[in-house]
Amino acid sequence: MQGLFSDVPLIGVLSLLHETGQTGVLDVNAELPFTVAFAHGEVVEGGILDWTGLDALHSSPMLPESGSFSYMRRDVRGSVIAPFEKFTTDWARVSDEWAQIGTIISSPSVVLTGPLPLYDQEKGRSVRAAARDAGLPLFDVASRAADAVSSGKLRPTGRYAWYGLRLNHQGQRQTALARALDGNVNLGEVVERGFSASEVRAYLLAEIRLGLRFSGSGWVLRDLVWETKHEAAVTTTTASNDFMF
Repeated sequence: MQGLFSDVPLIGVLSLLHETGQTGVLDVNAELPFTVAFAHGEVVEGGILDWTGLDALHSSPMLPESGSFSYMRRDVRGSVIAPFEKFTTDWARVSDEWAQIGTIISSPSVVLTGPLPLYDQEKGRSVRAAARDAGLPLFDVASRAADAVSSGKLRPTGRYAWYGLRLNHQGQRQTALARALDGNVNLGEVVERGFSASEVRAYLLAEIRLGLRFSGSGWVLRDLVWETKHEAAVTTTTASNDFMF
């Protein structure tokens, strides 16, 4: 089974697979690609590339604006994440709230600092690291972090969790940035050498979409897409304000 989201929404596809008791994997091919695995009509797994589990599924858009889907029957096993109706209701709610969180902290990769537990270190801590260390759902930690930023208790440092990646990848484009990724320095050091975070983000996002894979490529892809949208929204708002002025 395959089709376009312009013809049928994702929730319609999910409901059909549930109602017919399917066992297999649904591939969502959209701006952010992800998978949803079913066993006898119930969701048991899914995620973005190598990032799987409930955090990953909740971070995936439930209403892709465009793209396609394909479903294949496969031998899938695992425990049911939650009854289907509860799973989809929670996913819809969290998906909407992620969009609001993203207007404040751009992505869970953003490094925050301030006088709050988990973030009160000299160099701060990313929301992802805080969630991991606290053993709490990523969405919950991100929501609290966004509230803390809004109230002035936390502030972004301008750094991101993916700055720590050390990649040795020349890619298909022989640019100065590609040559800088020689495995000897991490992405944060590449930025310090004069490349902008936007340049590095755009390059890394394009390469992942072309097939670049590394440990953590799933969560990195998710955050890069969020950050790109946030950056575009800020640029649009700034341009609009300048025009009005």
